[in-house]
Amino acid sequence: MLLLGAKFMRYLLTSLVLLSSFVLSSALKGQDKSEPEKSASPLVGTWVSKSNPATGFTFVQYRKDGWFISAHFFSAPYSLTRNSIWTVGHWALADDSLILHRLAGSDGLELVPEKRQLAIRELTQKKMRIANVPLDGQVFDRFEDNPAEIESIFSSAELKRQVYEQQKIILPEDAKKDVESYISIDIKRGKTMQYYLSPGGEFLGSIGIKDDDLIGKWEKSGDFLIVSGVTEKNKVAILMELKKTDGQYKLFNAEANGQSALKGFEITPFQKITPVKLSADGAQQYLDAEIFKDRYAGLSSISEATGVQKRVTSDGMIEATSTSNKSIFQADPVTGMVKGINKIFEGDGYYLQEIDGQYDAFLGVSLSKSRSTKFPNNYRYQIALVSKLEPLTIRRFFTTGSVPKTDEYIIENVRTPTGITSKTTVKRDGKFYFEFNGDSKRTSDFDEAVWDQFNEEAKALIEKTKEESPAEQQ
Repeated sequence: MLLLGAKFMRYLLTSLVLLSSFVLSSALKGQDKSEPEKSASPLVGTWVSKSNPATGFTFVQYRKDGWFISAHFFSAPYSLTRNSIWTVGHWALADDSLILHRLAGSDGLELVPEKRQLAIRELTQKKMRIANVPLDGQVFDRFEDNPAEIESIFSSAELKRQVYEQQKIILPEDAKKDVESYISIDIKRGKTMQYYLSPGGEFLGSIGIKDDDLIGKWEKSGDFLIVSGVTEKNKVAILMELKKTDGQYKLFNAEANGQSALKGFEITPFQKITPVKLSADGAQQYLDAEIFKDRYAGLSSISEATGVQKRVTSDGMIEATSTSNKSIFQADPVTGMVKGINKIFEGDGYYLQEIDGQYDAFLGVSLSKSRSTKFPNNYRYQIALVSKLEPLTIRRFFTTGSVPKTDEYIIENVRTPTGITSKTTVKRDGKFYFEFNGDSKRTSDFDEAVWDQFNEEAKALIEKTKEESPAEQQ
């Protein structure tokens, strides 16, 4: 009898919910979905930093629910899987400071403190200046309306999939209603489903299809949750039945227009969304002004380097050769901009490498774009991070797409009393492929005349390359 009673109750609830949902779908269509009021914080919205256009742009979206999403794009077209770095986490304001708690992000960002505190030096509805380094801070401009391209990327299944694969965290959508909410993710597709359970049984569901929310009713009975309704755009009747286990609702039945709709999905149990609570406790300043100025003073120089590189030849042998180069760099601690040219000698000749750099305070990394006069249309993008203060040690990471997927790079520079020691190790398909060990010594301060000379040589070699290999330039 108890079993029959439970089955009858489930049948009754399902029927009532389905009938109610068809009636409500028309009534609710076109009405406001009770969006929560926007926070009074002037931060909420999408901002862009164009500190050095040569190295790309940094976009940050501060959401009213306390989440932030950020990406730096080195070049267009914008993509999270090529020539970019991204990060996701929580944000808050505290005592004229911006508190950032990173929860997931691109390779290398794990060397940046997980929780940081950045000074807010200026904040209006249109402009924001943050951080004590660079010395002039980092400026962001606010968009009046969220750019469609950035909004699409920040709400994409690709981003949600990467966040979940990396940290098993489900990135929720910016809340449509301030009510009891649950979220799940389709692990294969990266699409999320988000349920909004309003008092009185009204249901709104984002089910992974853009602009086609599910509107209907919800009902709870013991450990069971039943939701049903009609999708706003395509008018599909949906029924979903879930059972609570260990505090989460697991979907055990889903129907679309009366047909089973579970096949092909690999969704996680629905977890309750809790409000973001973030304080300044434990937040770090990361780099202070004196360390930053000292680092940039060391960069502004002319130096000479020698080294030995080893690589695997086509016949599987390891070949070692000596190398040398001369470089000139100029670094401005006020703006955080860096520019450099590296002259690399090989045989009886040489080629040059041009480098543009910028320190990004929000991300906590130095961004760099480089190209060789051998392949002037082929840019490589890196981020550099301080992994150790004493001795000052820098780790470098290539962005996805800058090097073959088969290659794993470990690049480290350590400052010495006379210059820098460098080591680069490359594994290809998990096996040794290349290694470089070198030492550079500072010979003088930055010199404008030497810079002009290197710059002219670079231009000449690029023109020569274009003439000799026009096809490579297409």
